[in-house]
Amino acid sequence: MTPVGLRDRLTAAAPPPRRIALLGGLAGSLVVLSALVQSGALKTVDQFSADHLMPWLVPGNSSGVTAEGFYRPFPLHSPNTIKLLDAWTYPCAVVVSLLIVIAAGAVLWRRRGPAAGLAPVAAWVLANAIEVFGKGVLTKPDVFGTAAGQRVHVVPFDDSFPSGHMTRGIVVAWTLALVWRRAARWLALWAALVGPALVFSSAHTITDVVGGALVGLLAVVAVHPVAVAHVARSPG
Repeated sequence: MTPVGLRDRLTAAAPPPRRIALLGGLAGSLVVLSALVQSGALKTVDQFSADHLMPWLVPGNSSGVTAEGFYRPFPLHSPNTIKLLDAWTYPCAVVVSLLIVIAAGAVLWRRRGPAAGLAPVAAWVLANAIEVFGKGVLTKPDVFGTAAGQRVHVVPFDDSFPSGHMTRGIVVAWTLALVWRRAARWLALWAALVGPALVFSSAHTITDVVGGALVGLLAVVAVHPVAVAHVARSPG
């Protein structure tokens, strides 16, 4: 291959400036938000979540997050509204979301080739890796709930940033939209309502879901070009 031909291929494969700018903006926003959360600058936002947006918050419950996720969407003794909210976010659970991206990836593999088929799983892994790292290094200021007229520290909120459910919700909606493009608007609506559902069900504070959305979008934007690429198949 001539140097000119090699240069043309490298130029064509390079990420467009707009995508680079978008990735940089998402990453920068996530870093700034993380710093604000860690410093306590947004403590009033999280406390507002607990005081006004979580009618079913039980601060003395060490389990904290209500969306159980692994094998059932909600505790059987939960109020009906909580069951509906947790059922809405159930596709964001770790195992369920992984099964969804694997199944959708298999469809994309047949349609566009192995690189496109592996893209959803790559986005899922990247998003979860960032989530685990964030929860491992960031500790939020104490958030308090009220129980029996007393202010009680809600311990699970200490390391709940960013929300993994919100992160995986973005990845799941994007993955399914790749397979069923006509459903993209409905999937976007579902993903947009995951955040409020997580807050209202006492699973996460506002900053958690905003951080999770940034992580999910970052992973999706990073992987999207591979997912939509048509790979030429070798004959036979």
